[in-house]
Amino acid sequence: MDVYCRYIDDESILIRELKGEGDFKEIYNLWLRLIEEGGLRPDMKGVINDLREAGLLMDVHEIHKLIDLFEENIELFSRIKIAVVVSSYKNIVFPMVGNKISKKIQIKPFSTIEAARNWINDDY
Repeated sequence: MDVYCRYIDDESILIRELKGEGDFKEIYNLWLRLIEEGGLRPDMKGVINDLREAGLLMDVHEIHKLIDLFEENIELFSRIKIAVVVSSYKNIVFPMVGNKISKKIQIKPFSTIEAARNWINDDY
């Protein structure tokens, strides 16, 4: 899986474009690396994960482990919004399930970058 990162809105939003196929371990490690490398700065509003060109080779039950990682780092994840841009019904289930599992983490699916960006910037 290839990952391309860029910042928008004065670097307050990180966009991560994921392309190709990736399994749960890759997705988990991408988040872990972002945490460990200080990629979620205090001035950030959110992260947009663009999965429109990605195939996730993971089971919906694995999302629990990812939410556990977010909740273990709640001081980071309680202040940001996580938007997931999808074009496949197969991928939309992951942010939907994540949102149901945890009320502490703000995560929501979208079909466009612009809609995700507007949601993240709402209330700021």
